[in-house]
Amino acid sequence: MVGALVGGLCLLLCTDGLAADVPPARGSAAPAADPGRWVLWLPEQSVSSLLAVPEAAAPPLLAMIVDDSIQQRFTSDVLARKWAVGPASLPWNALALELIVKYQQNPLRAARVLAHVHAAANDAIGELAATRSGEAAQAVAVHVASAAVLAHFYPRESPGRLEALGIGAMLAVAAKSGISPEALAAARQAGHRIAAAAIRRALDDGGDATWNPADRPAAAAPVWRAAPPLNLYQPTESLAGRWRTWALTDGGEIAPPPPPPYGSDRHREEAREVLQVSRALTAEQKRIADEWNLDKGSVTPPGVWNRKAINLVARHRLDTAETARLLAALNVAMADALVACWRAKFEHWTVRPVNVIREQLDPSFLPYLFTPPFPAYVSGHAAASGAAAEVFAAFFPEQAGELHAAAAEAAMSRLYGGIHFRSDNDEGLRLGRAIGRRVIKRSLGDRHLRASDKSAPPVVQ
Repeated sequence: MVGALVGGLCLLLCTDGLAADVPPARGSAAPAADPGRWVLWLPEQSVSSLLAVPEAAAPPLLAMIVDDSIQQRFTSDVLARKWAVGPASLPWNALALELIVKYQQNPLRAARVLAHVHAAANDAIGELAATRSGEAAQAVAVHVASAAVLAHFYPRESPGRLEALGIGAMLAVAAKSGISPEALAAARQAGHRIAAAAIRRALDDGGDATWNPADRPAAAAPVWRAAPPLNLYQPTESLAGRWRTWALTDGGEIAPPPPPPYGSDRHREEAREVLQVSRALTAEQKRIADEWNLDKGSVTPPGVWNRKAINLVARHRLDTAETARLLAALNVAMADALVACWRAKFEHWTVRPVNVIREQLDPSFLPYLFTPPFPAYVSGHAAASGAAAEVFAAFFPEQAGELHAAAAEAAMSRLYGGIHFRSDNDEGLRLGRAIGRRVIKRSLGDRHLRASDKSAPPVVQ
């Protein structure tokens, strides 16, 4: 047992850059939810029906922290203190983004991970809400749940590494706060129960389904096909539109209107616009296209919005519960927006600009960015960004303008890159905003939804 603890301590203390250096919370401008209302994101029946995890399944934490030398190390070490100071979700958010980059996950997979991790953190606090637990107990529950969920999604990590970080984080909180053994045990069990519910959901959300290429529609001029110069034939995540959603009944509940008909005046006009913009790109437009060109190997668009969230948490000095609520709302909104987006993509199977332009306007045309291998309508960047900005506008109304502007820039970046038509971007933004409003209504209530509606700018820029 001592060996397991030492391994956990070593992993915690030797891992740099995992925790954001955020000052302790001292009030915030973020709205509270309706009084007495803590919204859970994981299926309630899954949580309530789970048995408590037996004590033998995890190291006997209460016995471990009796050792004075261990307590001293966690009290004095700078890195360890980062796990016990500030909102407990932040180091796990940072670690999740590192793993998304390390394993080169695409934006849909990234959003799926982030939604499960932060829904679990939120719900772990929700499990404690009735006991009026303090922030130390909330932090313990978040650390337990987050470590277990991340370990499920990244089984190729060194065995025990993520679980050990969770143990170390608990010890850091316990050493700093002086939490009672009873409160510590209750928080730990709450975290285990919620992690089990999150993992159960992940195993049944459709993320492991396999697409049958025979389901591809017959080749035709309006239908998506491989785009030069990469000419990748198999589309990415063809079944993501069928994944289980969080705030929607399914990926088709909120849907964009049909795209402009292929060959219509509007469709031809949008193709000419892509060509004209591509031929006259400014340095600023290229910068925007490059900065939002976030495919696998990057933190992806959901990761960019999570980094914005971390900055806002620090600026407004949110506490553990407020941060968990924000990150859960943000990430379930982006996850649902991407599922709905992919549902539309593989319902309409629309061709990309490069194919239309080469066939009708300029045979030598190549866009500024590589065209990703899946249908055009609607833009995933626009949908995820619209959802994120809508959530942020409700939590931080004083920053709504700049956040909506960032979402509009993310959408326009795909036109600058030559890989989306304007309607892809405009309708993607509208779709994301509608889903963001649905999440806000559930998470914060109608009062904040109305405030968010007032701050939303027109879509067309």
